[in-house]
Amino acid sequence: MADKPHLNLVIIGHVDHGKSTLVGRILLETGQFPQHMLDKYKEEAKAKGKESFALAWIFDNLKEERERGVTIDVAHKRFNTDKYYITIIDAPGHRDFVKNMITGTSQADAAVLVVAAPDGVMAQTKEHMFLARTLGVKQMIVAINKIDDTKPAYDKSRYEAVKADVDKLAKSVGYKDDQIQYVPVSAFVGDNVKEKGKVDWWSGDTMLKAIDKFDVPEKPTNLPLRWPIQDVYTIKGVGTVPVGKI
Repeated sequence: MADKPHLNLVIIGHVDHGKSTLVGRILLETGQFPQHMLDKYKEEAKAKGKESFALAWIFDNLKEERERGVTIDVAHKRFNTDKYYITIIDAPGHRDFVKNMITGTSQADAAVLVVAAPDGVMAQTKEHMFLARTLGVKQMIVAINKIDDTKPAYDKSRYEAVKADVDKLAKSVGYKDDQIQYVPVSAFVGDNVKEKGKVDWWSGDTMLKAIDKFDVPEKPTNLPLRWPIQDVYTIKGVGTVPVGKI
């Protein structure tokens, strides 16, 4: 790990568009999570009537997250690509937890914006794109997810339509063409994450290859320490106490 440059990568996007499932798939494909543990999660998820959430449970460890099927807190995991040692930050998509999303994104060198192909651009797609830009994230992959769930499955025209909508949004908040990559994926099935799979019309990069095209931003080590503040508490006898993570 030490001989590879480090990159902080945040996963953002609308609720239920497959962010945690994509993170789980990446960890599985890069050997950071064992198949036998995923099989265990599948059995547990099936017993709760949430079989499709098994991959997401790799990241969503809180009881409430598993019961509600949404990410609540920011979570961190690590994996390696051919080029980078990456800390992946899974940010909540639900509007009630946007504060946590901001905390995660403020730590990021790059972002993956997950957009479900059947749904397209939604409210938190717009909000997260705007916030990522505002927080200084200057490079992004747009993962057009659930490409296996279009009608018909793996529909190229649906991918192109969603891409056009996201591209319009990206330009409206100030992103340039060379700052955005687009990749069709199925996090649930695994298509085009590490191997192309059934996306036979796609000639571009897989998700992992696209991640390796990111640049490591120059670290402002000459500036004073800054850290993201997640909460502020007033404690009797102590005063105001800001809380955050480095």
